[in-house]
Amino acid sequence: MSIRLAPSHAIFLALALALTFAMNRSAIAAKFSLNNLIILAPASLLAIVLVGVIVFSQWGREEDQGESLRKTAGDILLLALFCGFCGSMFYIGFDVATFFFVWLGIVICGERSLWKPPLFSLVFTATVTSAFGALFPFPMPTLVF
Repeated sequence: MSIRLAPSHAIFLALALALTFAMNRSAIAAKFSLNNLIILAPASLLAIVLVGVIVFSQWGREEDQGESLRKTAGDILLLALFCGFCGSMFYIGFDVATFFFVWLGIVICGERSLWKPPLFSLVFTATVTSAFGALFPFPMPTLVF
């Protein structure tokens, strides 16, 4: 049996791992202290675990060429959406940009319900904005929260 991943998924997972290791190396080289690594180390561990789960969940799966192309197009669309999120958060606020990014991301990934994406997006945005506001000592540009 082999692992069947779309090429775009494999590239994304490899980039995620490379960036995770690079950020940890940079943070540890800057200052090896609890305050410097309190968010980065658990997030990095979670990223590594999630990459492993994704890779092992694809073990032995068969995928046709059409499905691979559809996934690649979806990946590119999500990447473009993320670029829009990063570019817009300073103009419309972190909270509003996060709300629309999560909502559209859920819809792009296949959710067809009319009420679940905006509800989840609202709860997620409120939680993340509140948590980041409490964790970080600098103000984030927000519009609603």
